[in-house]
Amino acid sequence: MVVASIDAGTTGVRCLIVNKNGTLLGISRRNWDYETHEFLEIAKEFNPTIFWKTICAVIHEALESSAVDVSKLEAMSATSQRHGIVLLDSDGRELHAGPNIDARGAMTQYIIEESLAEKYHDITGCWPPLMFGPARVAWFEEEEPEIFESIAHILPISDWIAYRISGEYSTEPASASATGFFDIKKMEWSSDVIDAVGIEAGVFPRLGQSGDVIGEVTSKAEADSGLPEGLPVVQGGTDTHCALLAAQSEFGDITAIMGSTAPIMLVLDKPICAENQKMWTGCHVIPGQWTMESNATMTGAYLVWVIDLLCQQAEKPSDCRAKLYDNLDDILADTPPGSNETYAGLGPSIMDCRTISDIPQARLFFPQPALPQVIPLSSTSLIHAVLENIAYSVRGNLEQLEGVAESKKVRAIGGLTRSSTWLKMLSNVLNRPVHVPTEPEGSLLGAAICAAKGAGWFDSLEAGAKSMVKWQPAYEPDERAKVYESYYKRWTEIWCGAE
Repeated sequence: MVVASIDAGTTGVRCLIVNKNGTLLGISRRNWDYETHEFLEIAKEFNPTIFWKTICAVIHEALESSAVDVSKLEAMSATSQRHGIVLLDSDGRELHAGPNIDARGAMTQYIIEESLAEKYHDITGCWPPLMFGPARVAWFEEEEPEIFESIAHILPISDWIAYRISGEYSTEPASASATGFFDIKKMEWSSDVIDAVGIEAGVFPRLGQSGDVIGEVTSKAEADSGLPEGLPVVQGGTDTHCALLAAQSEFGDITAIMGSTAPIMLVLDKPICAENQKMWTGCHVIPGQWTMESNATMTGAYLVWVIDLLCQQAEKPSDCRAKLYDNLDDILADTPPGSNETYAGLGPSIMDCRTISDIPQARLFFPQPALPQVIPLSSTSLIHAVLENIAYSVRGNLEQLEGVAESKKVRAIGGLTRSSTWLKMLSNVLNRPVHVPTEPEGSLLGAAICAAKGAGWFDSLEAGAKSMVKWQPAYEPDERAKVYESYYKRWTEIWCGAE
């Protein structure tokens, strides 16, 4: 009794095989890259043929590593990065495949701004327009009209994967709202946005719910991927919202999803759009729930960057990196709050969608080695300061969300939660308990929970999460929490300008 899930992220794709107890039986991952448009550097694309082959490869590898006979599979589902879209023609052929980092919409967002202005944020919960589907589709009308005129289907990336496997065009509210075409209050495709772009409403997939069976694996998909023909294909959702499901986030909970970036998300029982377009609002994968997001942007990616930098001159850089990652908690164990007076302003900040395209310069503060009693900058202090910077940014975004609604519980999930040192640090920076599942692969497990519901194992997504998610003891603040108050205040002054 097992299910499979696929997660098409920004930097790569993964596949998971998991049983009803939430035990990981097999997992595989491969990286992938994007192409830059010939005449526009900010426009990024991916080759759907290459990506499909990579997806099929990780499915084969995950099945092989699990040692599970494919006949034991009962369903599969997919999740993916938000904001990416795939455009297809009437025969289902891909015209364009764009990831979440495709910024061509910057050239045509004026169409949305002139047509709808701030009403766009009120309808969709999305801002700024350049990051979302409508502005990107408008770019094709202006720059590549032959593609624009051939658009018959628009799919989020996870739903494009489901289409490739089942031949069905389907989505759900969380994925739909991430396209920027969806009315999050009326729970339907927005005619206002559709009219502003000048496309037909029929290009959008049918709307269902995460956990619904939408089709079956086709014979072609079986030949490519190894998934058995006839296997139920279940509606998944966006990566962030699947992670919320795998963290059992409930109304009033704030969850930090700690991957390459760090969405900090508050679960709501009604759609509320933040004033001044500072934060995003979207639909959840669970019916009757919404989320407000204050995103710390790049977090884990900066830890990777710093470790790569430190290992650049090593005799064997790959061995150096592996050693640092494998022993990170031991290496940082004796570093005090404040990282020996080292501050690393590297990316993470408090979300403001009005300035989200502005990239501030990095700021590194450390004591000069001028006095005997001063501890000079070390690699350990630098790594610790980067992790503190991430924890400070989580607090700043959490406090911004609490300006909308008081939180009940703080949860964390994602790759960075593998570090107990960082989780203890986060609890102390927040000065409150942090609840963490034992399995950090939130997006994959959340998609697997969707597949499990579709397989009939559970009556609801919540019941699936309750059965498949296991928990660590909560991380509680200690005497260092008081010390962190002054360091957090200084961080806001240095990095955020005391905003």
